[in-house]
Amino acid sequence: MRRSSNAILFIVAGLYLALGALAGYATVNAVVLLLLGIDRYRSDRSRLSIIVIAISTLVLIINQFALFAIIVLISLGIYYFRARPPAFGNYIGKHKLFLNMRHDEQSWVLQSMSFWHAIGEIRMDMSLAVPEDKETTIVLQGLVGDLDLMVPDDYGIHVEASVLLGQVSFKQIKEGGMFHRLSWRSPNYDDCEQRVKLQLFYLVGDIKIRTV
Repeated sequence: MRRSSNAILFIVAGLYLALGALAGYATVNAVVLLLLGIDRYRSDRSRLSIIVIAISTLVLIINQFALFAIIVLISLGIYYFRARPPAFGNYIGKHKLFLNMRHDEQSWVLQSMSFWHAIGEIRMDMSLAVPEDKETTIVLQGLVGDLDLMVPDDYGIHVEASVLLGQVSFKQIKEGGMFHRLSWRSPNYDDCEQRVKLQLFYLVGDIKIRTV
């Protein structure tokens, strides 16, 4: 047990030194603080965690502005490519720097939407929603995201989700780490009275999808 702990410690230290030499230690420290701040925010929603996230993000932008700009432009390009309005029904499309969306306490209208954001928290309970159309497409994409989506069990579900660093969980599937992608479609999707397509893409994210 002690040998395993020592091995992990040496590997982490080696990665830290290697990444610090390549990208700069200020950048690596900012990334570590950003991940710690996001993890803390998920557990207690404290003001301190928000401050840590904001400061570490600002440090990353200052130290790696060119890289940050490239990542943002690529992410926006992918967003506009994927966020195509449906052929029928109402549609909401927006991009924001910060997004806090909560639809988990009272009745709301479910319609096709696409949002891009740098940092965001999204809570959706679709069992409380009144759908406008038989099929709804939801595109959520950004740099850092914390998502908790609840879908009625009798809905047909088509999920395309991916994170570069973070966690994706759906039904009994729960994976964390790097480069995670989930693709799942209900076997009877086309026969369901209500259908929802979820397209979720983040660089750093915690994506949780539940059926209720």
